[in-house]
Amino acid sequence: MTPKKFCIQLTILSIVVALLLVLLDASNLIKSHLSLSWISWGFFIFFSAGLFYASSKSANSENKHLFGQIFLLSIFFKMLFCASILIAYMLITEPHTAHFALPFLFIYLIFTTHEVYFVTKLAKP
Repeated sequence: MTPKKFCIQLTILSIVVALLLVLLDASNLIKSHLSLSWISWGFFIFFSAGLFYASSKSANSENKHLFGQIFLLSIFFKMLFCASILIAYMLITEPHTAHFALPFLFIYLIFTTHEVYFVTKLAKP
């Protein structure tokens, strides 16, 4: 996958998710927790870009294990961030329901699916 193709896909995906967040803002279900959604949206955009850069560099490395190590480290750090941000958000805002996590999980699943897609494309010669 070329960097140009990746940037186009990430831009389209980010715009679609942003539009969905704007639509969710109209609902009263998560209106008070929308800041968490925008923070996670921004994080996953930068995380995807960083993962693409690191994966594309490691795909051509002489170390055949580097690509897999980069991918496993990315999973670890993404899970660490996700747990940390949700725990911190719960401690700071003390939400009354668990609805605040729904948009976060939605954003997580969309960007994770995209990451698996482009990492798979980078892994193929």
